[in-house]
Amino acid sequence: MRVSGYTFIRNGGLLAYPFVESIRSILPIVDEFVVVVGDSEDDTIERIRAIGDPKIKVVETRWNEGLRTKGYVYAQQKMIGQFSCTGDWAFYLEGDEVLHERDLPTVRAS
Repeated sequence: MRVSGYTFIRNGGLLAYPFVESIRSILPIVDEFVVVVGDSEDDTIERIRAIGDPKIKVVETRWNEGLRTKGYVYAQQKMIGQFSCTGDWAFYLEGDEVLHERDLPTVRAS
């Protein structure tokens, strides 16, 4: 069984999200981690690539500003991530969420 993880992020540095810590926290329990990176005005994509883990798959996107109403653009970006996963299971993690290392064995076993 393969497990994919995924998230989306845009301007993670400007918005002070702990997205690097978030990504690092899930890497031990996934076979791949898809990061959908919107066109950012900061170093978000560089910081993701600097993690240097071969499990990370970056998908670059351009946000449709016409979909900002009611958060539709967030749903679109999330689904781009989900559809890019190749695992049997997919674990979605927000850019401001971090898994605690003590919980990793429990999550993986589930």
